[in-house]
Amino acid sequence: GINAEYGSFYNAMFLYHVFVVWYRYQFPMISDEDRTFAGRWKFLTHWNAMLQIAYYLCCGLLVNSNLLQKWEPIRDQAFHIIILPLSVFVSIMFWGLYLYDRDLVFPAHLDKVVTPFFNHQKHSAVVLWTFLEAAVVHHNKPGHFEGHFIAGLFCATYLAVVLWVHAAGGVWAYPILGLLNWAGKALFSGMSIVVYVAFYRVGLVLSGYLHDFSFSVSKLD
Repeated sequence: GINAEYGSFYNAMFLYHVFVVWYRYQFPMISDEDRTFAGRWKFLTHWNAMLQIAYYLCCGLLVNSNLLQKWEPIRDQAFHIIILPLSVFVSIMFWGLYLYDRDLVFPAHLDKVVTPFFNHQKHSAVVLWTFLEAAVVHHNKPGHFEGHFIAGLFCATYLAVVLWVHAAGGVWAYPILGLLNWAGKALFSGMSIVVYVAFYRVGLVLSGYLHDFSFSVSKLD
């Protein structure tokens, strides 16, 4: 279970992620990619931001209405299967490709429209906040088959959207996909799914360690 005082944590995280998305829309950070078919909704980073908002909004409402205990299994599944691994995946994949060849994921011309503050909030800080939740909130682990199935289904859903965007709008969400042939696209997509599932499995262990460490430290007070 979780005590009602964690409602403040969920509310703060909800407001933070809303602010980041609001900041994105308020300032002149409109790139050519935003104007193409499906706009920002074809980017996994935007999916992550909106899923974070939905997750923390639901958790905050459930805590404030004393209904969280009933919905804890779904919250725990959402955190372990989507929120934590997706945040880590977005951060590591983005910065990994950025360091290898930034034109594959974030061409230099975007520096003129996307501020460093926003870039780090969407691709760096989000990992710290999910780790913070893992440390302060206990989450039960999902079933082995269930967790892997939902993680794979989520990946397949996003890849289907990427293919649909290209088929309907003629654009790829990320430049790297336009440079690869179809065999390369299939290999890249398959490796991405494997990496995501790996982050999911590592996240299960890491969140347990973080919470146990946090609990041990709190007992010292």
